[in-house]
Amino acid sequence: MLQKLHKRAKTNYAIRYEIQASSKSVRELSLEYGLNPKTILKWKHRNTLEDKSSRPVTLQTKISKEHEDFIVYERKAHKKSLFEIWDTLHDIIPDLYTMKIYRVLVRWGLNILPSELKDADRQVKKFRKYTIGYLHIDLIYTPYLMTPNGKKKRYYIFSCIDRISKIAYVMISEQKTKHDGTRFLHKVLKYYPYQINYILTDNGTEFTNKKYKGGKARHIHSFTKLCRSSSIQHRTTKIKHPWTNGMVERFNQKLKNQVTRKYLFDDVSDLERKLREYVNKYNFEIKLIQLGGKTPIDNLKQNYFSRLKFVPQRIVI
Repeated sequence: MLQKLHKRAKTNYAIRYEIQASSKSVRELSLEYGLNPKTILKWKHRNTLEDKSSRPVTLQTKISKEHEDFIVYERKAHKKSLFEIWDTLHDIIPDLYTMKIYRVLVRWGLNILPSELKDADRQVKKFRKYTIGYLHIDLIYTPYLMTPNGKKKRYYIFSCIDRISKIAYVMISEQKTKHDGTRFLHKVLKYYPYQINYILTDNGTEFTNKKYKGGKARHIHSFTKLCRSSSIQHRTTKIKHPWTNGMVERFNQKLKNQVTRKYLFDDVSDLERKLREYVNKYNFEIKLIQLGGKTPIDNLKQNYFSRLKFVPQRIVI
């Protein structure tokens, strides 16, 4: 019989069996086998002959129930990997790292996806039917970049994508204040060649005055003012539910994979140039399955030409 023994084991299966079967006292068996009395006691009360795993029975991690539910939801609903879950939730859950996510998944039995989750088609609630003019807006952080004075600084990328036409637009900003959010919206309204009817954002201070604990803001946010003056309905996601703005979240993931994580940048102007090149390529060159194998611009010209105020142009930052 193949024996699986601990590296420092001083007993084999035969000795363990003799200890369990013997009626001698612990002291007598200790002297007979030259073992510590604690070792004799352990095998006297053990029902098996195998060594136990040194792993803890229950993996512990400091995380709230609410945050744990976020991780479980991302795993079960979207079947995301550890790194995909981290990328989605690291801005929401403080001090989040992949091992903490893994421990939560082990506790819920989701470290390996159950067959019923793999085989079953995810039930997705379909979007209500809209026409062009429904924008999803968000922002992401850039890597640390060198400034002209030789210091490192992190910038912000405001991103926007139309739910139907898939036309995208971006802007780099040094800050993410309400003035920067409003400045981005001004540029968005000038760039898109058709009427914008709806805008969906999260509850960041750059987009709204909404409070986490309720209460009304004293002043109307400048972003909201601009929406109202442009006859746009400004909608916000549910607090701490970033996946409800999933379209722009997926576009942000493309920006990270194709630009911010792909290159090393000399400065912010270098990042700006590569970002502009990718977004122009996305709008004018990449053929999307959702659009029947057409580029966003070609689809716009073919299906919505009568609604265009002007011919779409490439972004010039």
